Amino acid sequence: MESRFFKNLGPIDLIFIADKIGAELVAPKYAQDIPELVNIHNVNSLAKSVAGDVTFLNNTKYEYLLNSTKATACIMRPETAAKYQFDHLWCIVHPNPYFAYAQLVDCLYVSRVKHLNKIEKSSSVDSSAKIGASVYIGHNSVIEAGVEIGEGTCIGSNCFIGHGVKIGDNVRIDSNVSISYAIIGDNVVILPGARIGQDGFGFATDKGKHKKIFHIGKVVIEDDVEIGANSCIDRGSVNDTVIKRGARLDNLVQIGHNVEVGNGAVLVAQVGVAGSSTIGSYVALGGQTGVAGHLHIADKVQVAGQSGIIKSITEEGGVYFGTPAMTIRDWQKQNILMKKLLNDIQPA
Repeated sequence: MESRFFKNLGPIDLIFIADKIGAELVAPKYAQDIPELVNIHNVNSLAKSVAGDVTFLNNTKYEYLLNSTKATACIMRPETAAKYQFDHLWCIVHPNPYFAYAQLVDCLYVSRVKHLNKIEKSSSVDSSAKIGASVYIGHNSVIEAGVEIGEGTCIGSNCFIGHGVKIGDNVRIDSNVSISYAIIGDNVVILPGARIGQDGFGFATDKGKHKKIFHIGKVVIEDDVEIGANSCIDRGSVNDTVIKRGARLDNLVQIGHNVEVGNGAVLVAQVGVAGSSTIGSYVALGGQTGVAGHLHIADKVQVAGQSGIIKSITEEGGVYFGTPAMTIRDWQKQNILMKKLLNDIQPA
């Protein structure tokens, strides 16, 4: 943990950890102290942990490291803890180790960056803008007329917030972000370089001439959404572009005009969604997946990376792969048949 960037709030004891993350403690064979006296100073990986660290096991392919880790404690699933009797490693038993780890990091660390309730002198804020009392606006940022910014929101340096944009409470907008024609909810995180509310790729063509379509929609980003660095979300041409509550967009994601992304959906880096498509709730699109326009993807569908979706997926919960995307079972069958065909046509 780099102390120049993060402040360590430790040490904390194992009883506090278990209570905070809703876990059960299992003592090692040679435990010399009660858990209230076992102090944890840092979170670390299985391979790099030392005494005083807590680690976690979420992926079974790293299970072999349990026998060699120097950590004091490890967060693991109940079935993993049941397989072992450790000499010195405390087991913090939780059904979702990665989620428990995320909770624990919040207990141990806090960023050293502290933004005061302040508008930097180099920023430009229109007199008609409504700014909450506990807002930070960074250097060289521009806030245009009619903007509303809620309490506890932090806007980094070199940002542009366009005319009439509304931003909720406790929003974090990092440096070099531009936002226009948008309504943004509470507790949203927008990472550096994101572009929200610009024109979509919309034009009509006649006799070789491309006529740009004036966009009359906006972008709506609901509560608890995270937008990755350098991602682009086009505003609607007619209907609004909507990113629903709890969705997560990774870096370099492109969302076309009129797209709707459902509650809790996860779009990994370099996903592109063409105009007027609808992504259901809790859909997961792997990196570099492309979705053609005017399609619908049903709730809880999972699509592997680099897939191409060219027709709607109407059945909930399936797993898809390939270009054009098909069920993972069909892709496996096709792959087997292709290998067999190639083997059959090879000369003796």
